[in-house]
Amino acid sequence: MPARMRAALRRGLLGLMLTGVFCLPLAAQDNPLVQRGVPAEATAANAVAARELAQASAARIAFQRMAEALGESRSAPPASQLDSMVAAIIIEEERTTATRYIGRVTVQFSPGAVSAALGRSVGGGMAGGPAPGTGGLALNIPMAATSTIEAEAVLGSLPAWLELRRRMMQSGSVVSVEVLAMNMDTARVRLGLRSLPVEAASSLSAMGLFVDSGGPVWQVGLGGR
Repeated sequence: MPARMRAALRRGLLGLMLTGVFCLPLAAQDNPLVQRGVPAEATAANAVAARELAQASAARIAFQRMAEALGESRSAPPASQLDSMVAAIIIEEERTTATRYIGRVTVQFSPGAVSAALGRSVGGGMAGGPAPGTGGLALNIPMAATSTIEAEAVLGSLPAWLELRRRMMQSGSVVSVEVLAMNMDTARVRLGLRSLPVEAASSLSAMGLFVDSGGPVWQVGLGGR
């Protein structure tokens, strides 16, 4: 096969691999109870106070976005009620100074608390069901990552990459796989974890994957590589 044709084929395979990463399921993208990329900005007397104000502002913005997505026209509730509706705030990026906080966050709402506040079922939560703040998220609500780890994934082929990514996402511990760099043999990825790294490594191994978590950058691949 001519060198130019081989290069074109390699580029095509890489494109297919990346498509599998960046085309997220519609259910995850369109879930109004998980608001991503919410701006969090505030200025206060010190960095800690600025961070608290910024996250409170982000929660209000996320509520407005969620309400609009659900077809509701209402302003954010009082802070105490809003706090009970927020299941998690995950930092996506942040910058701080002595008095300023600037960042972006993912705000994840509790279906039960939102259902109670809106008076109708939302995302599996029933009005009159679990009291706000007492229950976890419904199983059909994708959990946001609580930590991340970088890993080098051994690929070898498109089917191998797709199978590796499928097993990681089905392990129960990995909620996202972000590609940082990729060639035909390996990929540098950032894994979003919903559990402690040691638990995630165990879950990945249970899926038949090779996992070396002994360093700052994990090594992962299909078992028996």
